[in-house]
Amino acid sequence: MKRMQKATMMTLVLTLGCLLTSARAADSLVVVRDGNPAVVRFVGGDWKATDTGLARQGQYRWLYADRGLAAGDFRVTARLKLTSLAGTAGSFDLDDSRLIFDGGGEQPPKATATLFLEGPLFDRKSLKANGTDAGIKANTFFDLEVARTGGVTVYRIDGKEVVRTEAGNGRIAHVGFRPWRSEMTIRDFEIRGTLAEPPPPPVYAGGRDGYHTYRIPALAVTTKGTLLAFCEGRKAGASDAGDIDLLLKRSTDGGRTWGGPRIVWDDAGNTCGNPVPVVDRESGTIWLLMTWNLGADGEEAIKARTSKDTRRVFVTSSSDDGLTWGPPRDITATVKKPEWTWCATGPGGGIQPEQGPHKGRIVVPCNHIEAATGLNYSNVFYSDDRGKTWQLGGRTPEAGVNECQLVELPGGRLLLNMRNFHDYTKARYDSKRERQVATSDDGGITWKDQRFDPALIEPICQAAIHRGRQAGPQGRGMILFSNPADRQARRNMTLRASFDDGATWPGSLVLHAGPSSYSDLAVLTDGEIACLYETGTNSPVGDIVLALVPPTALELRPATPPAKPALRFEVK
Repeated sequence: MKRMQKATMMTLVLTLGCLLTSARAADSLVVVRDGNPAVVRFVGGDWKATDTGLARQGQYRWLYADRGLAAGDFRVTARLKLTSLAGTAGSFDLDDSRLIFDGGGEQPPKATATLFLEGPLFDRKSLKANGTDAGIKANTFFDLEVARTGGVTVYRIDGKEVVRTEAGNGRIAHVGFRPWRSEMTIRDFEIRGTLAEPPPPPVYAGGRDGYHTYRIPALAVTTKGTLLAFCEGRKAGASDAGDIDLLLKRSTDGGRTWGGPRIVWDDAGNTCGNPVPVVDRESGTIWLLMTWNLGADGEEAIKARTSKDTRRVFVTSSSDDGLTWGPPRDITATVKKPEWTWCATGPGGGIQPEQGPHKGRIVVPCNHIEAATGLNYSNVFYSDDRGKTWQLGGRTPEAGVNECQLVELPGGRLLLNMRNFHDYTKARYDSKRERQVATSDDGGITWKDQRFDPALIEPICQAAIHRGRQAGPQGRGMILFSNPADRQARRNMTLRASFDDGATWPGSLVLHAGPSSYSDLAVLTDGEIACLYETGTNSPVGDIVLALVPPTALELRPATPPAKPALRFEVK
């Protein structure tokens, strides 16, 4: 057996090449042959070499081909076995769609496996394949073939067709296998078709550099053109509380390469997060607003006022392009009312208006909960003296909103775009799954015209909004928006564009159809759009990746988001 090559986890990062022209033609790619790894990519740890093939057990231990598949026809073949059929044994994955081999929960385990289908190719449902006896036996090799022709994908086991589905002809980034409760052994694995180049690594990859999970991305472009990517580094797990540091990476080439992680704030075992960077255009100073709480104080305890401390707001700054940062300064007394329990900055979305009577003001989005009612509101605070002092601005006229971001409208008016918290007790069932917006004519001191925006659907999640460009000689203005555009789950990270100051959103581009969550936006010095967002292989969080998109990619899009493809599948 040849020595196994190691491959590191990589998650999709989009550039124009990936979006439009990244694929290159190739006849075939041998991933595993006779049990030897050729061009494999392991996620969650290497697979071990055995006498019969590459083997691994454990639910989060993928073996992927090192290339994806471009749009068009393809054929995947593999020879594999499952040691046991006790429960969910394993699956073959095309991105987030899975053909699952299941032995049920019977004791002793069933003699042969049943097939289950789940994911976008099967209308995002978990469906039993009519009790299909796939003929798969424990500890016995079988042949799997998956072929797509003209948008129709057919699954065969040992030459017998078991599933047929019509669900589009698009690109597939991840092709591979994962074990679940059984050990899985791959002897042969090959893909044929038009292969897509492997995605670059994420900006922040979960499980690396001493952090379990990376969350809460925020972006800024300095006056020198440096791209700054902030986030929370969560040491012990994905929880919102505990030992959480505020981190930064810098890129001096527009997000193509990144320096190592820098710790902006580490307060022992406490929670430092919710970054909101704002760049002062005149001085070049980068202001960073953040929140803090004791690591032992969870959100519910803070809201109930049973915590040891409370939620606090801090500010720090850098005058050397993000290389070094001053000590965090507590500004809670001037930006949080005593009758508020929870409060949180942004995340992301702070601005410095370029027009109107409040030009130059630094305005920071925030949200809070009032102790007397327990209701959620969005609000802002601001500085009129280049960050020396900070004052509380206005809150929304109506409750039922929280995490928010700001964008400037013509004449210096402000638009606040907010995560919907309306009737949140019913959010998972019948709450309105749309963003809310409000406007201010006085630099954020008061807010009015709060309403839902039916074009901006959401699963109840943070989103980003950013001025792409002002209207002028170069053309019409553009406002950008990003979020997981799905009413049911955090998936389908979509970038939108409005050319009429948020009245309509005709530009639409899906960056990642799979699990995805929080995001932030920036525009580079050359006009390219940067979207930093959370994603994971089997979860909407874990890694943070960067998409780079030319503005023309949005302007060329149709006036409405792409319709959901017609789905039809058939089980043999």
